[in-house]
Formats: sequence, C-alpha cells, structure tokens
Amino acid sequence: MKPVNRIVGAFVLSGATLLLAQDALAQGTPSSKATAAINTGVGCTLATQTTIGDTVPQTCHDIFSGASLPVTSDNFVTVMNSTIKISNSQSLFVTPSLVTGLYTQTKTRTSPGTTSTAVAEGGVFARAIITNQATGAVSVGYPVAACTPDILGCHQDVNGSFGVTLNTRIQSLTQDISQCIVTVGTSTGTCTFDLTTDLILKTTSAHTFGFIFPNAGVGVYNVEIQAAVNAGASVQGLGTAVGAAAYGLGSLTVESVRLVHDFAF
Repeated sequence: MKPVNRIVGAFVLSGATLLLAQDALAQGTPSSKATAAINTGVGCTLATQTTIGDTVPQTCHDIFSGASLPVTSDNFVTVMNSTIKISNSQSLFVTPSLVTGLYTQTKTRTSPGTTSTAVAEGGVFARAIITNQATGAVSVGYPVAACTPDILGCHQDVNGSFGVTLNTRIQSLTQDISQCIVTVGTSTGTCTFDLTTDLILKTTSAHTFGFIFPNAGVGVYNVEIQAAVNAGASVQGLGTAVGAAAYGLGSLTVESVRLVHDFAF
C-alpha cells in the first residue's frame, strides 16, 4: 500500500464583493423601510485523500473557476451586509439567496478478498446576524437562533456556532470482492483480478432562506449574511476521495415590518 496523501484547504476565489449601502451612515440616513446587497465573491473549501497515488486537486481552483486566496476553514465569513434604521417597534425580514456548488469524488480499488471504502462530503451553511450600531449588541436571526444539534437543517461549526444548511452531500463508495476459486474437473485453480470504480458528482444550485428578527427595537442596525463551507475526505483500504464545497453569486433583501403586538416564537 502506498503512503497516504492528504490535503485539506480552504480558499476564496477571485471576485469582488459589492455591498449596496455598505457605508450608509457616511452617505446619509439609512433606509427605514428596506435595503439590499449583492455578493460576487466565491468561497470554497477542499479536502482530499488518496492511498493509490492518484493526482488529486491541490486547490479549489482545480475544481471551481477563479484564482484562490487562503481563508480560515470551517468558519462563518460575512459575504453580504447592509444598514437599516428601525424607528419604531418593528421586526426585520432578512432574505438572502446564494448559489452553492458541491463536488464529490470517490474511487476504490479492490483485489479478491479485500474491501475498500472512500467517503467524500461537502456542505454550505448560512446565518444572518444584526448588530446594533449604538450598543454593539449582536442578535442571530430565527430560526437559527432556536437551533440545537437535534434539529434537521441546523449545522454546528467547530466554534459551536449554528447555521442553516443550504446544501450538503455525503458520498460513500464501498467495494467488496470475495475470493475467486476456479474448479475444473478434479483440479482446483485460482484467478486474480482488480476492480476499480470511480464515481464523481458535481452540482450547482441556488438557495434562498428567510431569517426573522422579531421586535428588534429602535436603532440603526448592520445586517450581515455569513456563510461557511465544510468538506471532508477519508479512505479505508485502497482508494481516493475528494470533497469540495463552494458558494458564489448572491443577493440580499432586508425589509422592516410590523408584526402583531408582542409577537414572539
């Protein structure tokens, strides 16, 4: 068996993030009704492992287009933000949309009497937070604010923070070949063969999720959409696994609304 090669990395691909009303205070009074922002930056993470000496991708650039820059893996990063002013006892509806991409490859090689398993995974997660510019108080939008590890759709990152699952995949390939014995008349012989199976999936899709900040209170708030990417790869026996996840083009709309009196979840 050849030595294990393992690469784990995270990157942001080229693309400038355009934030509408990013510095609204410097430009004038923030909107008290609605605001918006867009994202053109691409964040990506990559994990690979091989025990058969395959040439594996070294960076996300090998899977998704764009030059790469390193960022911290498995951590939420602000991808869109804007500023809004709340004059009365109102709530905020925050609706981001984000294009996500997943890439998983699992390849196994087995000989008679052996078993090999390759697992690749990737996921993209998001959350919305608001910061009161006067007090510095930070709030996480619902339903993420109500997340626990037992709720489907809630993802807890390595820092203990929760986000909603926008897109995730676990691809597992197991190959098992029994011993081969050939009998011809009264003579017994043996046969040898190798079986190699390679499975690749690559998908891109757009996702929208609504976040709610009930009874946010009077003040000027900075609204942020934060995204995280996660990837993993593991091999038992002989094989190769590649997992990658990315987010890209996105938009954000924020609207102040008046819910029923004393609304609460």
